[in-house]
This record gives sequence, C-alpha cells and structure tokens, in this order.
Amino acid sequence: MLIALWLSFTAAQAVPLDPACPPARVGVSDLGYSSYLDGTVIRGSNIDVLAEIQLRSGCQLNVRWYPRSRQQALFLSNELEMTGASLRTAERDRYGTWLPYTWTRFELVLLGTDAGKFRSLADFVEHSTARLNITRGIFYTADAQRQLDRLQQQGRLEYVSDFGVVFRKIKAGRAEGTLAPATIHLLNQRLFGLTAKMSATPVSESPRMMVGLYVSKKVPQPILQRYADALRSIVVDGTMQTFYERYLGADISHRLFADGTRELLNALPPPR
Repeated sequence: MLIALWLSFTAAQAVPLDPACPPARVGVSDLGYSSYLDGTVIRGSNIDVLAEIQLRSGCQLNVRWYPRSRQQALFLSNELEMTGASLRTAERDRYGTWLPYTWTRFELVLLGTDAGKFRSLADFVEHSTARLNITRGIFYTADAQRQLDRLQQQGRLEYVSDFGVVFRKIKAGRAEGTLAPATIHLLNQRLFGLTAKMSATPVSESPRMMVGLYVSKKVPQPILQRYADALRSIVVDGTMQTFYERYLGADISHRLFADGTRELLNALPPPR
C-alpha cells in the first residue's frame, strides 16, 4: 500500500530555488540505510544526497515513499521525474538517464559465523544447507542469479516483498540468511535485534557495482545537467563519503571508495 508521505527539504538553500526549474517528483523505497522510515520521516544516505542536490542545483525535489515494485512501475510509466538509489539496468535505461554517485556490493549474510566460510555463492550452494530469503525487484548479476536459481531448485530460496519481511523470517527461524549490501543488512540487523547474531562476507559472484539516481527522459536536458553537476560536486568534495560514514561507519565507506572516485565521475555527464 502506498504510504502517503511527502518530504520537503526546508533547510537554508545554498542556491535559491529557481522557479524556472519545475519541482520534481522523486520516488524512494525501503533500502536500509540508503532510505528508510524513522517514524513518519524518511531518512538515509540517499535522502541526504537528494537534499544536497536540491541545495546545490536550486531545483526543488519532492520525495515520496513507495513499496519498491510500485516505485519502479511509476517511474517506467513516466509518473516520476526521478528515482532513489538504483543499479543500472537496460530496461531502466530506456526510460531514464542514470547518474551514479556511489558504490555497493551484495554480501552473503548468515546467522552465526557461517558466512565467513564461503567466498562464493557456488561454494555456499554446494557446501551448506542454509536457506536464504531475498526480495523481488532487486537486480543481481548473471553469475549471482544462476546460483540463486540453483538454491531455489533445491528448495532453499524464497522471494519475498521487502527486506523487513526477510529479516522478520530470519528472526522467526524460517530462514538462515540473505544476500544484501551493507546499507540494507546493517540497519535490519539492528532493527530486528540480530546485530550480534549474524555475519556477512563478500562473494565473488557479486562484485562492487555503481549505484545512482535515474532521471526520467522527459526531464529537459538543461535540468538534467543541473542535477548531474550538483551530484558531481557531491562526489568530488567528499560529501558522499561523509554521508556513508555517518550511516555505515568509516571502515565500510573507505572500502567502497578505496580507489577513489574517478570511475564514478567518468560515468557522469561531462560538467558544463
């Protein structure tokens, strides 16, 4: 069900709001520390990025919370001008322009210390009996999806609606783990009292990937450029890394940005 919750950024503007830049509707969904509901307020690193884009571009962004599948459907039907944090896919590229600003990596998250025994999903499939729950509407690499399909064939994988359901079922003993990035599993471990009961490790089938915003192709090019230039400045001056440290801690942030920001900046439209 749609949660009718709007978030308007009211902080003092670094760049005054420009009436020539029409307000944009931005859809976000449950993605752990990237975007989450804290009572009736939407918080997270992605929300901080969106607020900073508004501050630096002078373009008003109105953020609304949706279930993830609903958010994607609205974007693909041209009812949103922008989405929150997204991996790049060919389908989304048909409807929008992708503006990357950070990195993510899916990790194998298991009860106990078992996650550290496996360096690949293939190894996990072959040498474990643990069950995973994962969410619908999440993009996985082809290598990862092949192993997930093997798990499903063995009756050890279930797709559910969101990560809240995933961790609720883990806590209830109906699954032993999931595949999720740190932004998602760290928050949910905290919310469900599992922080000291689970371990996480990277797997070879899920390398580090860029994450970005999608801007609808119906948005005029000059406005898109303003968003891109604001996002570029957030990456260049280290603000993005600061946001990640706030939610994930310095160690995880430093690992994600270990080789700098050149690749992210090269993937953005050239500045103007």
